Amino acid sequence: MIMAFAGVFLLGFLAVVSAVHGYGGGWVNAHATFYGGSDASGTMGGACGYGNLYSQGYGTNTAALSTALFNNGLSCGSCYEIKCMNDGKWCLPGSIVVTATNFCPPNNALPNNAGGWCNPPLHHFDLSQPVFQHIAQYRAGIVPVSYRRYVLWCSDFLKLKIWSSLKIWPVSSTDVTVCLFLPVK
Repeated sequence: MIMAFAGVFLLGFLAVVSAVHGYGGGWVNAHATFYGGSDASGTMGGACGYGNLYSQGYGTNTAALSTALFNNGLSCGSCYEIKCMNDGKWCLPGSIVVTATNFCPPNNALPNNAGGWCNPPLHHFDLSQPVFQHIAQYRAGIVPVSYRRYVLWCSDFLKLKIWSSLKIWPVSSTDVTVCLFLPVK
């Protein structure tokens, strides 16, 4: 009885949260390059002020955003799912999820299609090299990608209680914080 109620409550809650956060967000076209070397050491620090990305828990799954995406720093900490698109020679299958930790400055002296990748109004991700190599071959340099923004929503308000005394599961009493990773429209 309690298990059925918990299941119905959780499904209803997920439906509401999905609707609020716009689950099923569309993909947007952009481009991606990489920087920072094979160990991503050159990506440490950055415009968002996170310092050592390893000790902060970001690892190498990070990106510098173009002016259009960076939004004067308001996009720091945002998460994006990115996949390489429409380039059979360089693209690899699958997608990656990165966190915005830096700004990719514009180079207005270069045209948008020849080195000015981060110039407005372009949507561009300058990825750490290790994460770039999950979606494209190293020698590609720059690849067309599609992306969608994600929201990581965690709540201490909604906690599931697993009671071994009710013999629902044979485990000790444990609190679990619920986290959802939802695409934004």
